[in-house]
Order: sequence, then C-alpha cells, then structure tokens
Amino acid sequence: MYQEPWVVAGQGFSNRISGRLLVHCFIMMFMGFFGGFAWLIALADNVFHILPLPRFEIAVPDQKELLRNAHTGPIMNAMYVMLMVALSPRLHFSVTQAKWVYYGAIVMLWGNLVGYVAAVYAPERGLQPVGDWPNLLSYGAFYAAVVGATIATGIILNNAVRAARNKTT
Repeated sequence: MYQEPWVVAGQGFSNRISGRLLVHCFIMMFMGFFGGFAWLIALADNVFHILPLPRFEIAVPDQKELLRNAHTGPIMNAMYVMLMVALSPRLHFSVTQAKWVYYGAIVMLWGNLVGYVAAVYAPERGLQPVGDWPNLLSYGAFYAAVVGATIATGIILNNAVRAARNKTT
C-alpha cells in the first residue's frame, strides 16, 4: 500500500500533511467564530439580535476579556499554523522534523482552544495549577500548548536560520 511521504523535496510538507494541518486550522477558525459570538453577546448585555432574526436573551459568562481571548486565540493560532504550512517549502524539513512540527502544531492548536474555553469558567484563568477542575483543565491545556508551540517554533527557527545562512549564488 502506498503511503504519501511527510515531506516532498523542494515542496515542504506533502499534500496529505498540509491538508491535514489545514483541516485543524479551519476547525480552529470555526471554533474562534463561536467564541466571537459569545463575546458579542456578552458585550450586548446577554442579547443576541441580528436582523432579521428575532431578539434572543442568552446568558453567557460575564468574562468579556476571556471571551475575547476564546475568539481571537484560536484564530491567531490557526493563522500561525497556516503560515507554517505556507513556509514549509523554504524550511526544508527532514521527515523527523516534519513529524515533530506537525504534532507540535496540533497540540498547540487544540491545547489553546481547550485552555481558552476552560479559562472562561476558571476563577484563576488557568494561570496556575490550583483551584477547581476548570482551572486545572485550562492550566494543563495551556501547558501542553506551550510545549507544542515551543517544539514546532524551535524546529522552524532552526531551519530558518539554516536557510538564511545558505548562500546560493
């Protein structure tokens, strides 16, 4: 059975890997839109009213800053991973590096999504490993996301520096 490679010389991530990462990115974008609707409702004092729809009273947590984060965070992380995919042809990943970047990016995306959402319900905002389960969930998810982001960004930085030093004449 043929299995598409992780990387293609001169093209970066293979089509399969690029496509899978982009699926995660667009799911994050979509989830960020939900965070945006919750933020919009909080800003409008728990009212959702977009014409021609009727007015709805929807109770959302009174954590406007954290709801904003649940909107912008997943979208910004998705854009970062999209940039990784777009720049992969210039970064010349080895197969091992491509796997680490791929899984690191996925852990970063989902960890941040879970962290941002759980932080809305956590009095400590997931900043310290204390308190109730939403805070511990948020903290753990953010911790995993930082590890994933650090791994992926470290490999990308290494390869970018290596590409910058390569003198092609």
